[in-house]
This record gives sequence, C-alpha cells and structure tokens, in this order.
Amino acid sequence: MFSGRGQWRGPDGRRVHEAARIVLIVTAATPEAVAALRSIKEEYREHFAQGAVGLVLQRSCALF
Repeated sequence: MFSGRGQWRGPDGRRVHEAARIVLIVTAATPEAVAALRSIKEEYREHFAQGAVGLVLQRSCALF
C-alpha cells in the first residue's frame, strides 16, 4: 500500500484535496479476478461513503 494525495471536484465545483491510499494487487487477468476487484471497489465505495473509487487495470511483465 502506498500513500498519496487525491483531489476531486465537489458538488459546488470547488476542488477538494484529501489523503489517498494506493493498493497494488498483482493477479492473473482472468474475468473472475476482474469481477472480484470491481466488487471490492464497490464495497469500499459504499462502506466509506465515497463518491468514486478508482480502479486501474494494467497488463505488465515482471521477472525476478
């Protein structure tokens, strides 16, 4: 998990800045994994009463 700063535009049109958390999850790009990530994102949004929660899906290759 990484700390970050986020911003969004409030209902009055003004920008609001707040702390953000970035979670890196490495998994196979299966339809089931994507569905699970979307479900987690939605549960987080509802639980913490967020207007929006981002989800970035990116293919990559790593060697160790």
